[in-house]
Amino acid sequence: MNNIYQIAQSTDPVSLIISLLWLVLIFVSMFYGQKIQAWKAAKEIQTGLEKLKKWNDECKEILITNFKEFADKKKTQKDLMFQLEDLMTFITIGPVSLDPYGIIPKFDHIVDVRDNRFKEEVEVLAPNADTVQRANLENLLEATMAIDYIYRLIRHYLILGKKSKSMILLVQISYQLGLIMSMAKAYYHAAKAFSEGSPIGDGLGVLVVASFIRAITDDDIKADEIARDTIVQEVNFEERTIFVVRAKGPGGTVGKPGKAIKKLVEQHGDSISRIIMIDAGLKLTGDKTGSLVVGVGAAIGGIGIEKHFIEEASTGKSIPIDALICKESLEDAITTMKRPITQSVVNFVDKIKTYIRKRTEKGTKIIIAGIGNTIGIGV
Repeated sequence: MNNIYQIAQSTDPVSLIISLLWLVLIFVSMFYGQKIQAWKAAKEIQTGLEKLKKWNDECKEILITNFKEFADKKKTQKDLMFQLEDLMTFITIGPVSLDPYGIIPKFDHIVDVRDNRFKEEVEVLAPNADTVQRANLENLLEATMAIDYIYRLIRHYLILGKKSKSMILLVQISYQLGLIMSMAKAYYHAAKAFSEGSPIGDGLGVLVVASFIRAITDDDIKADEIARDTIVQEVNFEERTIFVVRAKGPGGTVGKPGKAIKKLVEQHGDSISRIIMIDAGLKLTGDKTGSLVVGVGAAIGGIGIEKHFIEEASTGKSIPIDALICKESLEDAITTMKRPITQSVVNFVDKIKTYIRKRTEKGTKIIIAGIGNTIGIGV
């Protein structure tokens, strides 16, 4: 006892206090560390959820305001809100994939049924809108649905984590919250762009092929609808026949470029010497927005239906596919087109001309497909 007393007397009081605090912290972390982590994670998720709710409410307000403009005058805003709320929870159930054979036609059918259903619902809710306005309203509805789903999903995991007292569940969500909020913010800004009918970054491919036609001819080129919401324009460039494929526009639609390319290959067969595709692609963090990437293969997003049609048609005739990609983030792609993206259009047009001159023979036929959403971009 005397030795302990002597040590205590010889120890600096500040050091002693610090040592005691460390012992208390170790004790607390041993018995309450996980609870503290779960509480901290829950607070971070709650803060994010409040921001998501604000964005969700604002997007719904924009959605109702836009639909109200074209709705039946007898319909109240409250009635419209209830109908839109029902539509926002609309789900699409994918086909069974236990036997993968024949799954592409099944997916194609389901997607067509879903698209037709949305068109019908929008037509009922906005009978005074024209075709272009309805297409834009569909895009606005899709963006609002996306942010609403993110909000409901995060709320679900927060409530579930608290009820089950699962520290792991709450911490996992909090670790990914930054990426989730970034995605939600992109859809929030996308809703505003769709409500204004502004061209978005994803429309780069469509803008490039439209600019290509204007660069090589001053004539008005006839546009024929070759697939649903998809047009083809035939032009001549340096003794070559060019088939330019793109979604119709200026309403917000991506069309069916895969089916269009397949039809052209079936019609013209071996005379098609090359397919050139232009699309927006996700860039890596740190990459320059609007920079051009070259490659090969079918440059098109989605679940793979249109890509399947392109690959099937080109493989059967051994037609090479060139890909020109514009680097964009998710936010760049679904929000109002940024200046670096619009400035890149000239480079893409020049690259297409170079590809045609170097990689195709005179007298052959080439398909150029501009992939993307045509909102705000006309023929």
